[in-house]
Amino acid sequence: MKTHKTLPTAMNLGMEKTADLSKLVSLLALAAGAAAMPQKSSAMVVYDNQGGTVSYTGLHSFILNNLPGNAQLGFQANRRGSSTVTSKRSIVGGQLGGYVRLRAAWIPSSQHPLWNQIAASTRSGPFAMATATYSHHNPDLAGHKYLAFEFQDSTAGNALRYGWIDITLANNDLNTGGDYPAMTINAWAYDTTGAQLGMGLVPEPSSVSLLALGALALGAKGVRSWRKKRPATTA
Repeated sequence: MKTHKTLPTAMNLGMEKTADLSKLVSLLALAAGAAAMPQKSSAMVVYDNQGGTVSYTGLHSFILNNLPGNAQLGFQANRRGSSTVTSKRSIVGGQLGGYVRLRAAWIPSSQHPLWNQIAASTRSGPFAMATATYSHHNPDLAGHKYLAFEFQDSTAGNALRYGWIDITLANNDLNTGGDYPAMTINAWAYDTTGAQLGMGLVPEPSSVSLLALGALALGAKGVRSWRKKRPATTA
Protein backbone atom coordinates (compact mmCIF):
# COMPACT_ATOMS: atom_id res chain seq x y z
CA MET A 1 0.00 0.00 0.00
CA LYS A 2 1.35 3.35 -1.06
CA THR A 3 1.58 5.95 1.69
CA HIS A 4 2.01 9.68 1.45
CA LYS A 5 4.66 11.23 3.58
CA THR A 6 3.87 14.42 5.36
CA LEU A 7 6.45 17.02 6.01
CA PRO A 8 7.29 17.88 9.58
CA THR A 9 5.20 20.67 11.01
CA ALA A 10 8.11 23.06 11.35
CA MET A 11 9.04 22.51 7.69
CA ASN A 12 5.41 23.12 6.57
CA LEU A 13 5.29 26.38 8.46
CA GLY A 14 8.59 27.46 6.98
CA MET A 15 7.37 26.82 3.41
CA GLU A 16 4.10 28.66 4.07
CA LYS A 17 5.97 31.65 5.42
CA THR A 18 8.30 31.67 2.40
CA ALA A 19 5.36 31.57 -0.05
CA ASP A 20 3.53 34.16 2.02
CA LEU A 21 6.55 36.47 1.98
CA SER A 22 7.02 35.99 -1.77
CA LYS A 23 3.41 37.02 -2.40
CA LEU A 24 3.84 40.15 -0.27
CA VAL A 25 7.02 41.08 -2.13
CA SER A 26 5.20 40.68 -5.46
CA LEU A 27 2.31 42.90 -4.34
CA LEU A 28 4.62 45.58 -3.00
CA ALA A 29 6.63 45.48 -6.23
CA LEU A 30 3.43 46.02 -8.22
CA ALA A 31 2.50 49.07 -6.17
CA ALA A 32 6.05 50.46 -6.20
CA GLY A 33 6.32 49.99 -9.95
CA ALA A 34 3.07 51.86 -10.47
CA ALA A 35 4.25 54.73 -8.29
CA ALA A 36 7.46 54.99 -10.30
CA MET A 37 5.61 54.97 -13.63
CA PRO A 38 5.90 58.32 -15.49
CA GLN A 39 2.68 60.34 -15.03
CA LYS A 40 2.39 62.24 -18.30
CA SER A 41 -0.60 64.42 -19.10
CA SER A 42 -1.47 66.73 -21.98
CA ALA A 43 -2.76 69.43 -19.66
CA MET A 44 -2.89 70.55 -16.07
CA VAL A 45 -6.31 72.04 -15.43
CA VAL A 46 -7.65 73.77 -12.33
CA TYR A 47 -11.43 73.34 -12.07
CA ASP A 48 -13.83 74.97 -9.61
CA ASN A 49 -17.62 74.75 -9.34
CA GLN A 50 -18.14 76.83 -6.18
CA GLY A 51 -20.03 79.57 -7.99
CA GLY A 52 -22.99 81.79 -7.28
CA THR A 53 -25.71 83.96 -8.83
CA VAL A 54 -25.09 87.67 -9.34
CA SER A 55 -28.15 89.94 -9.53
CA TYR A 56 -29.36 93.23 -8.08
CA THR A 57 -31.32 91.53 -5.27
CA GLY A 58 -28.98 88.54 -4.93
CA LEU A 59 -25.19 88.47 -4.73
CA HIS A 60 -23.96 91.91 -5.75
CA SER A 61 -20.57 90.61 -6.82
CA PHE A 62 -18.60 87.45 -7.44
CA ILE A 63 -14.84 87.01 -7.92
CA LEU A 64 -12.98 84.03 -9.35
CA ASN A 65 -10.68 83.77 -6.36
CA ASN A 66 -8.33 80.95 -7.33
CA LEU A 67 -6.40 82.53 -10.21
CA PRO A 68 -2.66 82.50 -9.44
CA GLY A 69 -0.71 85.69 -8.82
CA ASN A 70 -2.41 89.07 -8.91
CA ALA A 71 -4.92 88.29 -11.68
CA GLN A 72 -8.53 88.86 -10.61
CA LEU A 73 -11.68 88.42 -12.66
CA GLY A 74 -15.08 89.37 -11.29
CA PHE A 75 -18.71 90.25 -11.94
CA GLN A 76 -20.90 92.86 -10.29
CA ALA A 77 -24.57 93.86 -10.39
CA ASN A 78 -25.30 97.59 -10.79
CA ARG A 79 -28.41 99.77 -10.95
CA ARG A 80 -29.10 103.31 -12.09
CA GLY A 81 -32.42 105.08 -11.49
CA SER A 82 -34.72 105.25 -8.50
CA SER A 83 -37.71 103.22 -9.68
CA THR A 84 -38.52 100.19 -11.78
CA VAL A 85 -39.70 102.39 -14.63
CA THR A 86 -36.61 104.61 -14.71
CA SER A 87 -33.92 102.17 -13.58
CA LYS A 88 -31.40 100.36 -15.68
CA ARG A 89 -29.88 97.25 -14.21
CA SER A 90 -26.71 95.64 -15.50
CA ILE A 91 -24.12 93.00 -14.74
CA VAL A 92 -20.59 94.20 -15.33
CA GLY A 93 -17.66 91.85 -15.74
CA GLY A 94 -13.95 92.06 -16.32
CA GLN A 95 -10.52 92.58 -14.88
CA LEU A 96 -10.27 93.56 -11.23
CA GLY A 97 -6.52 93.10 -10.84
CA GLY A 98 -3.47 92.08 -12.82
CA TYR A 99 -3.92 91.25 -16.50
CA VAL A 100 -7.23 89.60 -17.47
CA ARG A 101 -9.05 89.61 -20.81
CA LEU A 102 -12.46 88.29 -21.87
CA ARG A 103 -13.76 87.35 -25.29
CA ALA A 104 -16.98 89.33 -25.78
CA ALA A 105 -18.99 86.36 -27.01
CA TRP A 106 -21.35 83.83 -25.45
CA ILE A 107 -20.36 80.33 -26.64
CA PRO A 108 -23.16 77.72 -26.83
CA SER A 109 -22.63 74.73 -24.54
CA SER A 110 -22.56 72.44 -27.59
CA GLN A 111 -19.42 74.15 -28.93
CA HIS A 112 -15.89 73.90 -27.55
CA PRO A 113 -13.64 76.33 -29.46
CA LEU A 114 -10.22 77.44 -28.29
CA TRP A 115 -9.44 81.05 -27.38
CA ASN A 116 -7.98 81.89 -30.80
CA GLN A 117 -10.93 80.28 -32.59
CA ILE A 118 -13.50 82.68 -31.11
CA ALA A 119 -14.29 85.53 -33.51
CA ALA A 120 -15.02 88.28 -30.99
CA SER A 121 -13.37 91.38 -29.59
CA THR A 122 -11.17 91.13 -26.50
CA ARG A 123 -12.27 93.13 -23.44
CA SER A 124 -10.37 93.94 -20.29
CA GLY A 125 -13.46 95.45 -18.70
CA PRO A 126 -15.29 96.40 -16.84
CA PHE A 127 -18.03 96.20 -19.44
CA ALA A 128 -21.78 95.52 -19.33
CA MET A 129 -22.39 91.86 -20.07
CA ALA A 130 -26.17 92.07 -19.62
CA THR A 131 -28.66 94.92 -19.18
CA ALA A 132 -32.36 95.27 -18.45
CA THR A 133 -34.73 98.25 -18.37
CA TYR A 134 -38.48 98.57 -17.95
CA SER A 135 -39.20 97.67 -21.58
CA HIS A 136 -35.92 96.38 -22.99
CA HIS A 137 -33.18 93.86 -22.21
CA ASN A 138 -30.03 92.53 -23.83
CA PRO A 139 -29.07 89.78 -24.35
CA ASP A 140 -31.84 87.21 -23.94
CA LEU A 141 -30.08 84.00 -22.93
CA ALA A 142 -31.10 80.82 -21.18
CA GLY A 143 -29.17 77.66 -20.41
CA HIS A 144 -25.45 77.17 -20.12
CA LYS A 145 -23.09 79.33 -22.15
CA TYR A 146 -19.32 79.60 -22.04
CA LEU A 147 -17.22 82.70 -21.69
CA ALA A 148 -13.53 82.55 -22.62
CA PHE A 149 -10.85 84.37 -20.66
CA GLU A 150 -7.08 84.72 -20.59
CA PHE A 151 -4.83 86.08 -17.85
CA GLN A 152 -1.19 86.55 -16.98
CA ASP A 153 0.24 84.38 -14.21
CA SER A 154 2.51 86.73 -12.26
CA THR A 155 3.97 83.74 -10.39
CA ALA A 156 5.31 82.33 -13.67
CA GLY A 157 6.87 85.36 -15.35
CA ASN A 158 3.50 86.74 -16.52
CA ALA A 159 2.94 83.76 -18.79
CA LEU A 160 -0.47 83.69 -20.47
CA ARG A 161 -3.03 81.18 -19.24
CA TYR A 162 -6.39 80.33 -20.82
CA GLY A 163 -9.71 79.24 -19.38
CA TRP A 164 -13.49 79.28 -19.58
CA ILE A 165 -16.47 80.13 -17.37
CA ASP A 166 -19.74 78.18 -17.47
CA ILE A 167 -22.54 80.74 -17.10
CA THR A 168 -26.33 80.68 -17.06
CA LEU A 169 -27.90 84.08 -17.76
CA ALA A 170 -31.57 84.83 -17.14
CA ASN A 171 -32.75 88.15 -18.58
CA ASN A 172 -36.00 89.92 -19.41
CA ASP A 173 -37.70 93.33 -19.23
CA LEU A 174 -38.09 94.72 -15.72
CA ASN A 175 -41.84 95.19 -16.21
CA THR A 176 -42.19 91.41 -15.97
CA GLY A 177 -41.35 91.67 -12.28
CA GLY A 178 -38.34 89.36 -12.30
CA ASP A 179 -34.89 89.91 -10.82
CA TYR A 180 -33.15 90.63 -14.11
CA PRO A 181 -30.50 90.29 -15.26
CA ALA A 182 -29.35 87.35 -13.14
CA MET A 183 -26.11 85.62 -14.00
CA THR A 184 -25.15 82.30 -12.41
CA ILE A 185 -21.50 81.28 -12.47
CA ASN A 186 -21.74 77.48 -12.52
CA ALA A 187 -18.06 76.58 -12.87
CA TRP A 188 -14.78 77.70 -14.35
CA ALA A 189 -11.47 76.15 -15.35
CA TYR A 190 -8.08 77.19 -16.64
CA ASP A 191 -4.97 75.46 -17.92
CA THR A 192 -1.75 76.01 -15.98
CA THR A 193 0.61 75.05 -18.82
CA GLY A 194 -0.22 77.82 -21.30
CA ALA A 195 -2.26 75.50 -23.53
CA GLN A 196 -5.56 76.86 -24.86
CA LEU A 197 -8.44 75.07 -23.20
CA GLY A 198 -11.54 74.18 -25.23
CA MET A 199 -14.69 75.78 -23.83
CA GLY A 200 -16.29 73.57 -21.19
CA LEU A 201 -13.62 70.88 -21.45
CA VAL A 202 -11.65 69.34 -18.61
CA PRO A 203 -9.15 66.85 -20.15
CA GLU A 204 -9.31 63.25 -18.95
CA PRO A 205 -6.22 61.73 -17.27
CA SER A 206 -3.88 60.09 -19.77
CA SER A 207 -4.00 56.30 -20.30
CA VAL A 208 -0.58 55.98 -18.65
CA SER A 209 -1.86 57.77 -15.54
CA LEU A 210 -4.95 55.56 -15.42
CA LEU A 211 -2.78 52.44 -15.77
CA ALA A 212 -0.57 53.57 -12.91
CA LEU A 213 -3.58 54.34 -10.70
CA GLY A 214 -5.04 50.93 -11.50
CA ALA A 215 -1.79 49.19 -10.60
CA LEU A 216 -1.56 51.12 -7.34
CA ALA A 217 -5.13 50.15 -6.48
CA LEU A 218 -4.51 46.48 -7.28
CA GLY A 219 -1.31 46.48 -5.25
CA ALA A 220 -2.98 48.09 -2.25
CA LYS A 221 -5.96 45.74 -2.49
CA GLY A 222 -3.65 42.74 -2.72
CA VAL A 223 -1.71 43.79 0.37
CA ARG A 224 -4.95 44.20 2.35
CA SER A 225 -6.12 40.76 1.18
CA TRP A 226 -2.73 39.27 2.08
CA ARG A 227 -2.95 40.69 5.60
CA LYS A 228 -6.42 39.22 6.11
CA LYS A 229 -5.54 35.74 4.80
CA ARG A 230 -2.05 35.28 6.22
CA PRO A 231 -1.86 32.70 9.02
CA ALA A 232 -1.71 34.01 12.55
CA THR A 233 1.77 33.81 14.04
CA THR A 234 2.31 31.98 17.28
CA ALA A 235 4.78 32.92 19.94
